Amino acid sequence: NGSFLNYAKDNVLYVEGHHLDNFLQNKIGLCEVIQNRIGVILDRGAIEADPKSIDMVINTIESLRVIAGINCIGYKITDEPIGGHAIKMTDGSFCGEVKNPETLLKAAKELIKAGAPAIAIATHIDIEDMEKDLDSYSKGNLANPFGGTEALISHTISHLLKVPCAHAPILSKAEKDYYDSVGIVDPRASSEIVSPGYLGCILKGLNRAPQISNQYGITLDSVKAIIVPYGTCGGIPALMSQKFNIPLIAVKENKTVLDVTPEKMNMNAIIVNNYWEAVGVVAALKAGISPDMLRRPIKPIQNI
Repeated sequence: NGSFLNYAKDNVLYVEGHHLDNFLQNKIGLCEVIQNRIGVILDRGAIEADPKSIDMVINTIESLRVIAGINCIGYKITDEPIGGHAIKMTDGSFCGEVKNPETLLKAAKELIKAGAPAIAIATHIDIEDMEKDLDSYSKGNLANPFGGTEALISHTISHLLKVPCAHAPILSKAEKDYYDSVGIVDPRASSEIVSPGYLGCILKGLNRAPQISNQYGITLDSVKAIIVPYGTCGGIPALMSQKFNIPLIAVKENKTVLDVTPEKMNMNAIIVNNYWEAVGVVAALKAGISPDMLRRPIKPIQNI
């Protein structure tokens, strides 16, 4: 998302992960819109822990309304704390838990009833070893500690209410103090340091996020290639590429904490070293040219 700095082009579809999995399983279609009306859920737990946090949230919403013309109908503070907690796995990835999803769903339903077909969610997520994990993340040595719990929160809304949604963390005072003192960080984390109003990027994304349909709009038939990091071939995108015979491009240069390679999964994949090569493969596929014909030497045809 890039924190406040969401500069996605108009031809980029902003789709929550659960909806994306359903799309790639050919269960739903994505209907493009000119603009969504957005409702914002705010976590009572975050506001109780740091009453000033709501000031940052409201100022972020107002700035997106004024500068980008976002149509935000209003916000709803949950009746109770949502209770998001990050859990670090042994491989360095993060999952999480949500202690009170009922209060989250209640707020979402009230916003939808008030006329918001897209939901932005801003909550606090507790990180057990906060400073150590955020420091490793800021240096590019660890996955995003918030990510696993964020996915649980947004997946819940997507699965049960079938609307576009996205999550942004509300930082605690200790987390804000850490970011104020951290100095220069890995370029991939730099936008989070300069713009702690994380809600801004998801408001901009949800502004034109496609609505979910039953096989109408853009469907899986429109997908000509799926690109993933080389070591992440155990997820829905890679698996569905094999089921529906969609070219799978695996990028070696994008390393992650996972090591689920095409070879280990016995997958038919086009393996490239970097995204420059991936773009070349996509260009060949769009032009109707076999990517193999762009390799040297060209392998001779075989007798089957």
